Amino acid sequence: MRGTRRMLGAVSTAAALITGLTFTTTGTAHAQDAADLPTKTFTFGTGRAGDCTMFSGAQWILRADGRAKFTGRVTSSDDDDAWLMWAKIKDADGAVLGWLRNSHANPTNRTKFVMNMPSHRDSYRWDLDYDDAEFSPRLFPLIEHMALSSHC
Repeated sequence: MRGTRRMLGAVSTAAALITGLTFTTTGTAHAQDAADLPTKTFTFGTGRAGDCTMFSGAQWILRADGRAKFTGRVTSSDDDDAWLMWAKIKDADGAVLGWLRNSHANPTNRTKFVMNMPSHRDSYRWDLDYDDAEFSPRLFPLIEHMALSSHC
């Protein structure tokens, strides 16, 4: 009888250990979510070009996977205007590393972002998502500054 109890105890302990190992292994495995990626944020003051204004607080957020998003607000003192923007990425010394590319633009001008503004009476919220703008992810560690060029 004593031998049977020892055998059952050993089997029970082994089963618990195997089960525990299985849970531990599956519980720690996960894929890295895009939300976990490092980012760099650049915020801009008020900018003007012709009749157009981009208000202070406009912001580009660059993600380590080579994707970028933008949020800003623009207006014009004239009807049927458009804010054209080009975003340069720069290193610590201010040297240009490249430009953000518009993922949906005409292939002949992939670095231009455009916000149409039909009425001079309104300001327009401009949101570009991570699927809309891109750059080479290998540049991410080098990026320290951004500069915007614009036209109205």
